[in-house]
Amino acid sequence: MNYLKYMQELQFKHPRMSILQVNCENSPYVNYTGNSKNCYLLVGSEYDQDCYYGYFLYNSEDCVDCDYCFYCQLCYDCVDCHQCYDCRKCQDCKNSRSLQYSEDLIGCTDCFGCVGLRRKEYHIFNEKYDREKYFAALKGFQSLEGEEIERRVEALKCTTPRIMVHGDQNENAFGDYLYNCKNCFYCFDVKQLQDCGYMNNCEQITDSYDCSNNYYKSELNYEVMSAMNIANCHFCYGVFDSYDLEYSENIYGSHHLFGCFTMKGRSYCIFNEQYSPEEWPKKVAEIKALMRREGTYGKHLTTTYPELAIHGFS
Repeated sequence: MNYLKYMQELQFKHPRMSILQVNCENSPYVNYTGNSKNCYLLVGSEYDQDCYYGYFLYNSEDCVDCDYCFYCQLCYDCVDCHQCYDCRKCQDCKNSRSLQYSEDLIGCTDCFGCVGLRRKEYHIFNEKYDREKYFAALKGFQSLEGEEIERRVEALKCTTPRIMVHGDQNENAFGDYLYNCKNCFYCFDVKQLQDCGYMNNCEQITDSYDCSNNYYKSELNYEVMSAMNIANCHFCYGVFDSYDLEYSENIYGSHHLFGCFTMKGRSYCIFNEQYSPEEWPKKVAEIKALMRREGTYGKHLTTTYPELAIHGFS
């Protein structure tokens, strides 16, 4: 029996939520987002107001087209910015305001097309101007085509030293955008991880591998996506407040499930059927042994999106 195919058929029989959100107001089209108001097409965001088209946008207001930004206001097309105000087309900037086309600025004000500055103001392409000349020159530079501005910034980046890795307070950690991590390998956009590898967009995780979008005191997980407060889960998607799961999806407050879909407060189930605590481990061992013989254990269900399948995603 092809258990992967059977689980795929079972998956199609159970409804799934089109959108997952918590405590949102006037924000009908945000997904995996919480505690936000008047927002549109945000994903993986929280505590935002009047924001649109964002990914991993936190505690921000009046921001559009911003990703991985925190505590920002009146920003447009920014990435990895923290505590910025009135910034446009910026990346890796912190504690700054009124920036345009800039990268890796900290504590700066009124800068245009700058790279790698610290506590500076009234700079254009890293050159200092006095206040009056800055605003007069700014009008001329703002009239340039965006491609020309970006070309000049790229040339400036080639001659300006920049940090190799973004992060703070890490020990024996390899990746980028790591914070408070220890013994981590190839991890990106993560916080408070220990003994983990190949992770991205995760926080407060220990002893886990190949996970994405996992949060809050989770441990001993492998190949899990979109999860919170879980333990010992493998090959799962969309699981919350649960433990001891395999090949399961859309699970809440459950434990000891194998090949289950759309369940809440359940335990000792296989393919959505109830088993006794004594029967469950024996049956799971049989299924896993058969899957190993047929070479399917450890593989994921085939994607239902043809445009992904042609690129090798499954």
